[in-house]
Amino acid sequence: MNKILAGFTAFSLLVILLGINRGFDISDEGLYMLLADPAQENAAGIFNYDLFFKLFYKITGIEFGIVGMRLLRLFVYLLAAISLTFFWKNLTAANKLSLNLFFFSLLGIFAGYGFLPQSLSYNSLSVVLACFWLTLISIKNKTTFQYFLIGLVLACMAYIKITSCLGLGLLTLVWMVYGKEIMLIHILGLIIPMVIIELILYLIVGDFALSRLLEARRMMGYRSEYSYLLLFKYSAVGFFWLAYVSIPFLLAGKFYSFQPKLKCYILLVGLLMLGCVAYYTAITQEWNHIILLLTVAVLSYFAPRLPFAAISPGQRFLLAILLVLPFVLHFGSNVYWLRLGIHYWVFWLLATLYVLSLIQVEFRMLTSIAVGLATLLLVGNGMWIHPFEQEPLWEATQEWDYGNGNRIKLTEKQIDLLSVIEPIVQDQEQLLAFYRIPGIPYLLNKTSPKSPGFWTKSQAEYFFTSEYQTDLLLFYPLDSLPSFVKNDFSMKYIQLPDGNYLQILWIK
Repeated sequence: MNKILAGFTAFSLLVILLGINRGFDISDEGLYMLLADPAQENAAGIFNYDLFFKLFYKITGIEFGIVGMRLLRLFVYLLAAISLTFFWKNLTAANKLSLNLFFFSLLGIFAGYGFLPQSLSYNSLSVVLACFWLTLISIKNKTTFQYFLIGLVLACMAYIKITSCLGLGLLTLVWMVYGKEIMLIHILGLIIPMVIIELILYLIVGDFALSRLLEARRMMGYRSEYSYLLLFKYSAVGFFWLAYVSIPFLLAGKFYSFQPKLKCYILLVGLLMLGCVAYYTAITQEWNHIILLLTVAVLSYFAPRLPFAAISPGQRFLLAILLVLPFVLHFGSNVYWLRLGIHYWVFWLLATLYVLSLIQVEFRMLTSIAVGLATLLLVGNGMWIHPFEQEPLWEATQEWDYGNGNRIKLTEKQIDLLSVIEPIVQDQEQLLAFYRIPGIPYLLNKTSPKSPGFWTKSQAEYFFTSEYQTDLLLFYPLDSLPSFVKNDFSMKYIQLPDGNYLQILWIK
Protein backbone atom coordinates (compact mmCIF):
# COMPACT_ATOMS: atom_id res chain seq x y z
CA MET A 1 0.00 0.00 0.00
CA ASN A 2 2.99 2.27 0.58
CA LYS A 3 3.82 2.15 -3.13
CA ILE A 4 0.25 2.90 -4.23
CA LEU A 5 -0.11 5.92 -1.95
CA ALA A 6 3.41 7.13 -2.73
CA GLY A 7 2.74 6.81 -6.47
CA PHE A 8 -0.48 8.82 -6.39
CA THR A 9 1.16 11.42 -4.14
CA ALA A 10 4.12 11.74 -6.53
CA PHE A 11 1.86 12.11 -9.60
CA SER A 12 -0.32 14.69 -7.83
CA LEU A 13 2.76 16.63 -6.75
CA LEU A 14 4.12 16.53 -10.31
CA VAL A 15 0.85 17.93 -11.70
CA ILE A 16 1.05 20.76 -9.16
CA LEU A 17 4.71 21.57 -9.82
CA LEU A 18 4.28 21.58 -13.61
CA GLY A 19 1.66 24.32 -13.26
CA ILE A 20 3.29 26.32 -10.51
CA ASN A 21 4.60 29.05 -12.85
CA ARG A 22 1.51 29.18 -15.07
CA GLY A 23 -1.76 31.08 -14.99
CA PHE A 24 -3.15 33.70 -12.65
CA ASP A 25 -6.65 34.44 -11.41
CA ILE A 26 -7.22 38.21 -11.28
CA SER A 27 -10.04 37.88 -8.72
CA ASP A 28 -9.34 35.77 -5.62
CA GLU A 29 -5.67 35.08 -6.37
CA GLY A 30 -5.14 38.79 -6.93
CA LEU A 31 -6.49 39.35 -3.41
CA TYR A 32 -4.14 36.70 -1.97
CA MET A 33 -1.14 38.30 -3.65
CA LEU A 34 -1.95 41.84 -2.56
CA LEU A 35 -2.30 40.55 1.01
CA ALA A 36 1.26 39.23 0.66
CA ASP A 37 2.54 42.59 -0.65
CA PRO A 38 4.21 44.44 2.26
CA ALA A 39 3.28 47.81 0.71
CA GLN A 40 -0.45 47.05 0.54
CA GLU A 41 -2.89 48.77 2.90
CA ASN A 42 -5.54 46.67 4.64
CA ALA A 43 -7.83 48.98 6.60
CA ALA A 44 -10.75 47.26 8.35
CA GLY A 45 -9.12 43.95 7.45
CA ILE A 46 -11.20 40.80 7.75
CA PHE A 47 -8.14 38.71 6.87
CA ASN A 48 -5.13 40.06 8.69
CA TYR A 49 -2.40 37.54 8.00
CA ASP A 50 -0.83 40.19 5.76
CA LEU A 51 0.68 41.51 8.99
CA PHE A 52 2.93 38.42 9.11
CA PHE A 53 4.17 39.10 5.57
CA LYS A 54 4.82 42.72 6.54
CA LEU A 55 6.71 41.56 9.65
CA PHE A 56 8.73 39.03 7.63
CA TYR A 57 9.61 41.71 5.08
CA LYS A 58 10.68 44.13 7.83
CA ILE A 59 13.03 41.52 9.29
CA THR A 60 14.39 39.87 6.12
CA GLY A 61 13.64 42.22 3.22
CA ILE A 62 12.13 39.24 1.35
CA GLU A 63 8.85 39.60 -0.54
CA PHE A 64 6.95 36.63 -1.95
CA GLY A 65 5.91 36.57 -5.61
CA ILE A 66 3.27 34.35 -7.21
CA VAL A 67 5.50 31.28 -7.55
CA GLY A 68 6.85 31.86 -4.05
CA MET A 69 3.34 31.89 -2.59
CA ARG A 70 2.49 28.69 -4.43
CA LEU A 71 5.63 26.97 -3.15
CA LEU A 72 4.85 28.24 0.34
CA ARG A 73 1.44 26.60 0.14
CA LEU A 74 3.07 23.29 -0.81
CA PHE A 75 5.52 23.58 2.07
CA VAL A 76 2.86 24.19 4.73
CA TYR A 77 0.76 21.37 3.26
CA LEU A 78 3.70 19.02 3.84
CA LEU A 79 3.92 20.25 7.44
CA ALA A 80 0.18 19.69 7.87
CA ALA A 81 0.44 16.09 6.61
CA ILE A 82 3.32 15.44 9.02
CA SER A 83 1.21 16.89 11.81
CA LEU A 84 -1.74 14.63 10.96
CA THR A 85 0.61 11.64 11.06
CA PHE A 86 1.36 12.50 14.72
CA PHE A 87 -2.36 13.04 15.33
CA TRP A 88 -3.13 9.55 13.99
CA LYS A 89 -0.51 8.05 16.28
CA ASN A 90 -2.14 9.80 19.26
CA LEU A 91 -5.67 8.86 18.17
CA THR A 92 -4.93 5.16 17.64
CA ALA A 93 -2.34 4.84 20.44
CA ALA A 94 0.07 3.36 17.88
CA ASN A 95 3.69 2.61 18.76
CA LYS A 96 5.17 4.42 15.78
CA LEU A 97 4.35 6.89 13.03
CA SER A 98 2.81 5.60 9.81
CA LEU A 99 4.29 6.51 6.43
CA ASN A 100 1.06 5.32 4.81
CA LEU A 101 -0.88 7.80 6.90
CA PHE A 102 1.45 10.62 5.82
CA PHE A 103 0.79 9.93 2.12
CA PHE A 104 -2.93 9.41 2.80
CA SER A 105 -3.18 12.74 4.64
CA LEU A 106 -1.18 14.60 2.01
CA LEU A 107 -3.47 13.31 -0.74
CA GLY A 108 -6.50 14.46 1.23
CA ILE A 109 -4.97 17.92 1.69
CA PHE A 110 -3.91 18.14 -1.97
CA ALA A 111 -7.60 17.78 -2.90
CA GLY A 112 -7.91 21.47 -1.95
CA TYR A 113 -6.32 22.28 -5.31
CA GLY A 114 -9.60 21.18 -6.85
CA PHE A 115 -11.25 24.51 -6.04
CA LEU A 116 -9.92 28.08 -5.95
CA PRO A 117 -6.51 29.35 -7.17
CA GLN A 118 -3.23 27.68 -6.32
CA SER A 119 -1.52 30.42 -4.27
CA LEU A 120 -1.45 30.33 -0.48
CA SER A 121 -4.73 31.71 0.89
CA TYR A 122 -6.73 32.05 4.08
CA ASN A 123 -8.61 28.85 3.17
CA SER A 124 -5.46 26.75 2.78
CA LEU A 125 -3.87 28.31 5.86
CA SER A 126 -6.93 27.61 8.00
CA VAL A 127 -6.76 23.90 7.06
CA VAL A 128 -3.06 23.74 7.94
CA LEU A 129 -3.57 25.39 11.33
CA ALA A 130 -6.48 23.05 12.05
CA CYS A 131 -4.13 20.10 11.44
CA PHE A 132 -1.63 21.54 13.94
CA TRP A 133 -4.45 22.15 16.44
CA LEU A 134 -5.72 18.56 16.08
CA THR A 135 -2.29 17.16 16.88
CA LEU A 136 -1.84 19.35 19.94
CA ILE A 137 -5.23 18.63 21.51
CA SER A 138 -4.80 14.88 20.93
CA ILE A 139 -1.77 14.79 23.24
CA LYS A 140 -2.58 13.22 26.59
CA ASN A 141 -1.48 14.89 29.84
CA LYS A 142 -0.60 18.17 28.16
CA THR A 143 1.93 20.52 29.75
CA THR A 144 1.57 24.28 30.11
CA PHE A 145 3.92 24.70 27.14
CA GLN A 146 1.63 22.58 24.97
CA TYR A 147 -1.29 24.81 25.94
CA PHE A 148 0.88 27.74 24.94
CA LEU A 149 1.35 26.10 21.52
CA ILE A 150 -2.42 25.59 21.20
CA GLY A 151 -2.83 29.27 22.05
CA LEU A 152 -0.24 30.12 19.39
CA VAL A 153 -2.21 28.19 16.75
CA LEU A 154 -5.45 29.89 17.80
CA ALA A 155 -3.75 33.28 17.70
CA CYS A 156 -2.49 32.66 14.16
CA MET A 157 -5.99 31.54 13.17
CA ALA A 158 -7.36 34.85 14.47
CA TYR A 159 -5.28 36.67 11.83
CA ILE A 160 -6.32 34.26 9.09
CA LYS A 161 -10.02 33.71 9.77
CA ILE A 162 -11.49 35.04 13.00
CA THR A 163 -14.65 32.90 12.86
CA SER A 164 -12.55 29.72 12.63
CA CYS A 165 -10.48 30.93 15.56
CA LEU A 166 -13.61 31.39 17.68
CA GLY A 167 -14.90 27.95 16.65
CA LEU A 168 -11.63 26.18 17.46
CA GLY A 169 -11.34 28.15 20.69
CA LEU A 170 -14.78 26.95 21.75
CA LEU A 171 -13.88 23.34 20.89
CA THR A 172 -10.68 23.73 22.91
CA LEU A 173 -12.60 24.88 25.97
CA VAL A 174 -15.10 22.02 25.58
CA TRP A 175 -12.17 19.58 25.34
CA MET A 176 -10.59 21.06 28.47
CA VAL A 177 -13.86 20.77 30.42
CA TYR A 178 -14.40 17.25 29.11
CA GLY A 179 -10.89 16.22 30.16
CA LYS A 180 -11.08 18.15 33.45
CA GLU A 181 -8.04 20.22 32.48
CA ILE A 182 -9.44 23.67 33.26
CA MET A 183 -6.71 25.52 35.16
CA LEU A 184 -5.83 29.20 35.28
CA ILE A 185 -2.32 28.57 33.96
CA HIS A 186 -3.76 26.66 31.00
CA ILE A 187 -6.19 29.49 30.19
CA LEU A 188 -3.29 31.94 30.35
CA GLY A 189 -1.35 29.68 28.01
CA LEU A 190 -4.14 30.03 25.46
CA ILE A 191 -4.35 33.83 25.75
CA ILE A 192 -0.72 34.97 26.12
CA PRO A 193 0.43 34.11 22.54
CA MET A 194 -2.11 36.52 21.03
CA VAL A 195 -0.94 39.29 23.35
CA ILE A 196 2.71 38.67 22.46
CA ILE A 197 2.04 38.61 18.70
CA GLU A 198 -0.04 41.80 18.82
CA LEU A 199 2.71 43.56 20.79
CA ILE A 200 5.43 42.44 18.37
CA LEU A 201 3.40 43.57 15.36
CA TYR A 202 2.64 46.95 16.92
CA LEU A 203 6.28 47.60 17.83
CA ILE A 204 7.78 46.45 14.50
CA VAL A 205 5.06 46.92 11.87
CA GLY A 206 3.10 49.69 13.58
CA ASP A 207 -0.22 47.90 13.11
CA PHE A 208 -2.13 45.12 14.84
CA ALA A 209 -5.22 42.98 14.32
CA LEU A 210 -7.47 44.18 17.13
CA SER A 211 -7.77 47.73 15.78
CA ARG A 212 -8.52 46.38 12.31
CA LEU A 213 -11.15 43.94 13.54
CA LEU A 214 -12.98 46.67 15.45
CA GLU A 215 -13.15 48.72 12.26
CA ALA A 216 -14.02 45.63 10.21
CA ARG A 217 -17.05 45.06 12.42
CA ARG A 218 -18.44 48.40 11.24
CA MET A 219 -17.45 47.75 7.63
CA MET A 220 -19.21 44.36 7.55
CA GLY A 221 -22.49 46.21 8.02
CA TYR A 222 -21.95 47.45 4.45
CA ARG A 223 -21.57 43.92 3.04
CA SER A 224 -24.97 42.23 2.92
CA GLU A 225 -23.44 38.97 1.64
CA TYR A 226 -21.80 38.58 5.06
CA SER A 227 -24.94 38.90 7.17
CA TYR A 228 -25.18 36.33 9.97
CA LEU A 229 -28.31 34.82 8.43
CA LEU A 230 -26.61 34.23 5.06
CA LEU A 231 -23.43 32.88 6.67
CA PHE A 232 -25.53 30.40 8.61
CA LYS A 233 -27.40 29.49 5.42
CA TYR A 234 -24.19 28.81 3.47
CA SER A 235 -23.19 26.17 6.04
CA ALA A 236 -26.69 24.88 6.86
CA VAL A 237 -27.55 24.12 3.22
CA GLY A 238 -24.46 21.93 2.94
CA PHE A 239 -25.29 20.15 6.19
CA PHE A 240 -28.87 19.53 5.03
CA TRP A 241 -27.86 17.85 1.76
CA LEU A 242 -25.18 15.77 3.45
CA ALA A 243 -27.61 14.63 6.14
CA TYR A 244 -30.23 13.86 3.49
CA VAL A 245 -27.79 11.67 1.55
CA SER A 246 -26.59 9.87 4.69
CA ILE A 247 -30.03 8.56 5.81
CA PRO A 248 -30.45 5.60 3.39
CA PHE A 249 -26.82 4.55 3.86
CA LEU A 250 -27.26 4.59 7.64
CA LEU A 251 -30.32 2.35 7.26
CA ALA A 252 -28.48 0.02 4.88
CA GLY A 253 -25.63 -0.26 7.36
CA LYS A 254 -28.13 -1.00 10.13
CA PHE A 255 -29.65 -3.89 8.17
CA TYR A 256 -26.22 -5.17 7.04
CA SER A 257 -26.25 -8.53 8.81
CA PHE A 258 -29.89 -9.55 9.34
CA GLN A 259 -31.68 -8.17 6.26
CA PRO A 260 -29.23 -8.49 3.33
CA LYS A 261 -31.90 -8.19 0.59
CA LEU A 262 -33.47 -5.12 2.22
CA LYS A 263 -29.97 -3.68 2.59
CA CYS A 264 -29.42 -3.99 -1.16
CA TYR A 265 -32.72 -2.25 -1.97
CA ILE A 266 -31.94 0.58 0.45
CA LEU A 267 -28.44 0.95 -1.01
CA LEU A 268 -29.93 1.26 -4.48
CA VAL A 269 -32.30 3.97 -3.26
CA GLY A 270 -29.38 5.68 -1.52
CA LEU A 271 -27.29 5.72 -4.68
CA LEU A 272 -30.21 7.17 -6.67
CA MET A 273 -30.70 9.86 -4.02
CA LEU A 274 -26.99 10.63 -4.04
CA GLY A 275 -27.02 11.01 -7.81
CA CYS A 276 -30.06 13.31 -7.70
CA VAL A 277 -28.56 15.47 -4.95
CA ALA A 278 -25.23 15.66 -6.80
CA TYR A 279 -27.03 16.81 -9.94
CA TYR A 280 -29.35 19.23 -8.16
CA THR A 281 -26.59 20.89 -6.11
CA ALA A 282 -24.18 21.34 -9.04
CA ILE A 283 -23.91 25.13 -9.22
CA THR A 284 -21.05 25.46 -11.71
CA GLN A 285 -18.90 23.13 -13.80
CA GLU A 286 -17.27 21.90 -10.58
CA TRP A 287 -18.01 18.35 -9.44
CA ASN A 288 -15.97 18.33 -6.20
CA HIS A 289 -19.15 18.03 -4.13
CA ILE A 290 -19.69 14.50 -5.50
CA ILE A 291 -16.53 13.39 -3.69
CA LEU A 292 -17.88 14.82 -0.42
CA LEU A 293 -21.28 13.17 -0.87
CA LEU A 294 -19.65 9.79 -1.58
CA THR A 295 -17.44 10.12 1.50
CA VAL A 296 -20.46 10.82 3.70
CA ALA A 297 -22.25 7.83 2.15
CA VAL A 298 -19.36 5.50 3.02
CA LEU A 299 -19.08 6.87 6.55
CA SER A 300 -22.83 6.50 7.09
CA TYR A 301 -22.90 2.94 5.77
CA PHE A 302 -20.21 1.68 8.17
CA ALA A 303 -21.14 3.83 11.18
CA PRO A 304 -23.84 1.45 12.57
CA ARG A 305 -21.21 -1.30 12.92
CA LEU A 306 -18.83 0.92 14.89
CA PRO A 307 -17.94 -0.79 18.22
CA PHE A 308 -18.45 2.20 20.50
CA ALA A 309 -17.72 0.13 23.60
CA ALA A 310 -14.18 -0.47 22.34
CA ILE A 311 -13.51 3.25 21.89
CA SER A 312 -12.28 5.34 24.79
CA PRO A 313 -14.11 8.59 25.63
CA GLY A 314 -11.12 10.58 24.37
CA GLN A 315 -11.13 8.76 21.03
CA ARG A 316 -14.88 9.32 20.65
CA PHE A 317 -14.38 13.01 21.22
CA LEU A 318 -11.57 13.22 18.65
CA LEU A 319 -13.67 11.30 16.11
CA ALA A 320 -16.53 13.74 16.68
CA ILE A 321 -14.12 16.64 16.14
CA LEU A 322 -13.02 15.16 12.79
CA LEU A 323 -16.67 15.12 11.72
CA VAL A 324 -17.58 18.67 12.81
CA LEU A 325 -14.28 20.38 11.97
CA PRO A 326 -15.18 21.07 8.30
CA PHE A 327 -18.28 22.99 9.41
CA VAL A 328 -16.34 24.92 12.06
CA LEU A 329 -13.69 25.94 9.53
CA HIS A 330 -16.25 26.84 6.88
CA PHE A 331 -18.42 29.10 9.04
CA GLY A 332 -17.84 32.74 8.15
CA SER A 333 -17.36 32.02 4.45
CA ASN A 334 -19.78 33.41 1.87
CA VAL A 335 -19.18 30.41 -0.41
CA TYR A 336 -21.60 27.50 -0.19
CA TRP A 337 -20.28 24.58 1.87
CA LEU A 338 -20.54 22.05 -0.96
CA ARG A 339 -18.20 24.19 -3.09
CA LEU A 340 -15.60 24.95 -0.43
CA GLY A 341 -15.86 21.68 1.48
CA ILE A 342 -13.24 19.89 -0.62
CA HIS A 343 -10.58 21.86 1.29
CA TYR A 344 -11.66 20.04 4.47
CA TRP A 345 -12.03 16.58 2.91
CA VAL A 346 -8.93 15.27 4.69
CA PHE A 347 -10.67 15.32 8.09
CA TRP A 348 -13.52 13.11 6.87
CA LEU A 349 -11.02 10.82 5.17
CA LEU A 350 -9.27 10.29 8.51
CA ALA A 351 -12.63 9.66 10.19
CA THR A 352 -13.50 7.10 7.49
CA LEU A 353 -10.14 5.36 7.83
CA TYR A 354 -10.52 5.22 11.61
CA VAL A 355 -14.03 3.74 11.39
CA LEU A 356 -12.89 1.11 8.89
CA SER A 357 -9.91 0.19 11.06
CA LEU A 358 -12.18 -0.35 14.09
CA ILE A 359 -14.63 -2.65 12.33
CA GLN A 360 -11.76 -4.48 10.63
CA VAL A 361 -13.01 -4.04 7.10
CA GLU A 362 -10.17 -4.85 4.72
CA PHE A 363 -10.80 -2.06 2.27
CA ARG A 364 -7.47 -0.35 2.81
CA MET A 365 -6.14 -1.11 -0.66
CA LEU A 366 -9.40 -0.05 -2.30
CA THR A 367 -9.57 3.08 -0.12
CA SER A 368 -6.02 4.04 -1.06
CA ILE A 369 -6.71 3.65 -4.78
CA ALA A 370 -10.01 5.56 -4.53
CA VAL A 371 -8.48 8.47 -2.60
CA GLY A 372 -5.42 8.58 -4.86
CA LEU A 373 -7.49 8.60 -8.05
CA ALA A 374 -9.93 11.17 -6.70
CA THR A 375 -7.13 13.51 -5.63
CA LEU A 376 -5.27 13.16 -8.92
CA LEU A 377 -8.47 13.99 -10.83
CA LEU A 378 -9.27 16.90 -8.53
CA VAL A 379 -5.79 18.38 -8.87
CA GLY A 380 -5.66 17.87 -12.63
CA ASN A 381 -9.10 19.38 -13.18
CA GLY A 382 -8.78 22.21 -10.65
CA MET A 383 -5.34 23.30 -11.82
CA TRP A 384 -5.09 22.45 -15.52
CA ILE A 385 -8.45 21.76 -17.15
CA HIS A 386 -10.71 24.19 -15.29
CA PRO A 387 -8.44 26.44 -13.21
CA PHE A 388 -10.43 28.91 -11.11
CA GLU A 389 -11.71 31.81 -13.26
CA GLN A 390 -9.13 31.08 -15.98
CA GLU A 391 -8.62 29.41 -19.32
CA PRO A 392 -6.98 25.95 -19.35
CA LEU A 393 -3.49 26.16 -17.91
CA TRP A 394 -1.76 24.78 -21.01
CA GLU A 395 -2.77 28.00 -22.77
CA ALA A 396 -0.68 30.05 -20.32
CA THR A 397 2.54 30.12 -22.36
CA GLN A 398 3.57 33.80 -22.58
CA GLU A 399 5.73 35.36 -19.90
CA TRP A 400 4.75 38.54 -18.07
CA ASP A 401 7.22 40.51 -15.94
CA TYR A 402 5.94 42.03 -12.72
CA GLY A 403 7.47 43.46 -9.54
CA ASN A 404 11.22 43.10 -8.87
CA GLY A 405 11.97 40.93 -11.89
CA ASN A 406 9.36 38.25 -11.16
CA ARG A 407 7.79 36.38 -14.05
CA ILE A 408 4.63 34.35 -14.57
CA LYS A 409 3.28 32.63 -17.68
CA LEU A 410 -0.13 33.96 -18.74
CA THR A 411 -2.51 33.35 -21.63
CA GLU A 412 -2.43 35.50 -24.75
CA LYS A 413 -5.73 37.15 -23.80
CA GLN A 414 -4.39 38.10 -20.36
CA ILE A 415 -1.22 39.53 -21.87
CA ASP A 416 -3.27 41.59 -24.36
CA LEU A 417 -5.43 42.96 -21.53
CA LEU A 418 -2.46 43.98 -19.39
CA SER A 419 -0.60 45.46 -22.36
CA VAL A 420 -3.51 47.81 -23.11
CA ILE A 421 -3.91 48.95 -19.49
CA GLU A 422 -0.22 49.29 -18.58
CA PRO A 423 0.66 52.52 -20.50
CA ILE A 424 -2.53 54.21 -19.27
CA VAL A 425 -1.80 53.60 -15.57
CA GLN A 426 2.01 53.74 -15.57
CA ASP A 427 2.13 57.05 -13.67
CA GLN A 428 -0.10 55.79 -10.86
CA GLU A 429 1.40 54.50 -7.59
CA GLN A 430 -1.94 53.08 -6.52
CA LEU A 431 -4.77 51.87 -8.72
CA LEU A 432 -8.45 51.66 -7.83
CA ALA A 433 -10.05 48.53 -9.30
CA PHE A 434 -13.79 47.76 -8.90
CA TYR A 435 -15.01 44.91 -8.64
CA ARG A 436 -13.32 41.53 -8.04
CA ILE A 437 -10.25 42.41 -10.12
CA PRO A 438 -7.42 43.07 -7.60
CA GLY A 439 -5.08 40.92 -9.69
CA ILE A 440 -4.84 43.59 -12.40
CA PRO A 441 -3.25 46.21 -10.11
CA TYR A 442 -0.98 43.50 -8.69
CA LEU A 443 0.32 42.37 -12.10
CA LEU A 444 0.89 46.03 -13.04
CA ASN A 445 3.06 46.56 -9.92
CA LYS A 446 0.45 48.73 -8.20
CA THR A 447 -1.18 48.53 -4.82
CA SER A 448 -4.82 49.22 -4.06
CA PRO A 449 -5.79 52.20 -1.86
CA LYS A 450 -7.14 51.35 1.61
CA SER A 451 -8.08 47.72 0.89
CA PRO A 452 -6.60 44.90 -1.23
CA GLY A 453 -9.89 44.28 -2.99
CA PHE A 454 -13.41 45.61 -3.53
CA TRP A 455 -16.23 43.17 -4.16
CA THR A 456 -19.40 45.33 -3.91
CA LYS A 457 -20.54 48.94 -4.23
CA SER A 458 -21.51 49.07 -0.55
CA GLN A 459 -18.04 47.95 0.49
CA ALA A 460 -16.42 50.55 -1.78
CA GLU A 461 -18.62 53.33 -0.38
CA TYR A 462 -17.54 52.45 3.15
CA PHE A 463 -13.97 53.34 2.19
CA PHE A 464 -14.62 56.12 -0.33
CA THR A 465 -17.16 58.82 0.48
CA SER A 466 -18.93 60.93 -2.13
CA GLU A 467 -16.23 63.61 -1.65
CA TYR A 468 -13.39 61.25 -2.57
CA GLN A 469 -11.47 62.25 -5.70
CA THR A 470 -9.46 60.21 -8.16
CA ASP A 471 -8.48 60.78 -11.75
CA LEU A 472 -8.34 57.13 -12.87
CA LEU A 473 -9.91 53.80 -11.99
CA LEU A 474 -10.74 50.36 -13.40
CA PHE A 475 -14.32 49.14 -13.36
CA TYR A 476 -15.66 45.63 -13.94
CA PRO A 477 -19.47 46.08 -13.89
CA LEU A 478 -20.54 43.39 -11.42
CA ASP A 479 -22.16 46.20 -9.40
CA SER A 480 -22.84 49.87 -10.02
CA LEU A 481 -20.14 52.49 -9.54
CA PRO A 482 -19.72 54.12 -6.10
CA SER A 483 -21.20 57.57 -5.64
CA PHE A 484 -17.92 59.51 -5.84
CA VAL A 485 -17.63 58.65 -9.57
CA LYS A 486 -19.20 61.58 -11.40
CA ASN A 487 -20.26 61.96 -15.01
CA ASP A 488 -17.13 63.86 -16.04
CA PHE A 489 -15.06 60.67 -16.41
CA SER A 490 -13.97 59.58 -19.88
CA MET A 491 -14.34 55.87 -20.57
CA LYS A 492 -12.58 53.13 -22.53
CA TYR A 493 -13.80 49.51 -22.90
CA ILE A 494 -11.44 46.52 -22.90
CA GLN A 495 -12.52 42.93 -23.37
CA LEU A 496 -11.58 40.49 -20.61
CA PRO A 497 -10.55 36.86 -21.29
CA ASP A 498 -14.03 35.69 -20.22
CA GLY A 499 -15.65 37.81 -22.94
CA ASN A 500 -17.02 40.50 -20.62
CA TYR A 501 -15.82 44.09 -20.73
CA LEU A 502 -13.66 46.05 -18.32
CA GLN A 503 -13.93 49.84 -18.26
CA ILE A 504 -11.09 52.32 -17.73
CA LEU A 505 -12.42 55.62 -16.39
CA TRP A 506 -10.25 58.75 -16.24
CA ILE A 507 -10.48 62.52 -16.03
CA LYS A 508 -8.73 64.29 -18.90
